[in-house]
Amino acid sequence: MPTNRDTLSLPILPWTEVLFPGMRLNLTVDGPLGQAMIAEASLRDTGVVVCLARSTPGTDAAWPEPLSIGTVARVLDYPQNTSPQSVVVVGISRVSLLSFRLVHETLVGQFRFMPDSEDTIPNPLVDEAQALGSEMWSIMRSESTHPLLPQTPEALSYWIAAHIPIPTATRQELLEIRSTRGRLAKEITLLRTMMDGLRTEHSS
Repeated sequence: MPTNRDTLSLPILPWTEVLFPGMRLNLTVDGPLGQAMIAEASLRDTGVVVCLARSTPGTDAAWPEPLSIGTVARVLDYPQNTSPQSVVVVGISRVSLLSFRLVHETLVGQFRFMPDSEDTIPNPLVDEAQALGSEMWSIMRSESTHPLLPQTPEALSYWIAAHIPIPTATRQELLEIRSTRGRLAKEITLLRTMMDGLRTEHSS
């Protein structure tokens, strides 16, 4: 799958959920256009770009319009000859949509890779994010054991963004933040508020 250029051209899968780099997402793909796209991406290992849709898939248009920031995805599990298809993808890289067009009923976009900006991330920020993320997971899952969280700040920020129970629009905002430090800071604010409520519920 092409990941070594500044820009790339890939089919777009407008979706109702946000995919983050390093995270897996289960997609139930119904309809011949989406299934054909996934089949081609799986066969050629070319990938697709999962973008949050501006409108709900299944409208009169062949494809809903995608938002401008998405994630290149590799198809991990593609069951053939089933409809609808339960597909598993994993996020590879965040990208910015430059333009898109319809090519033989497939929505194809021109993208630029969008890595996080390089900045200094204080250790206390990472430590608090890890502690809150671990506590959130344990309380929500009713588990006494804590998850093995990613060790790098960027991967940690994407893990929290994928697992914290927040509206889809807020999840997209986290994907669009250009720095790991900024994403972690916003996630800590969200986690503090959420954990205060969860602790109150579990102590009552």
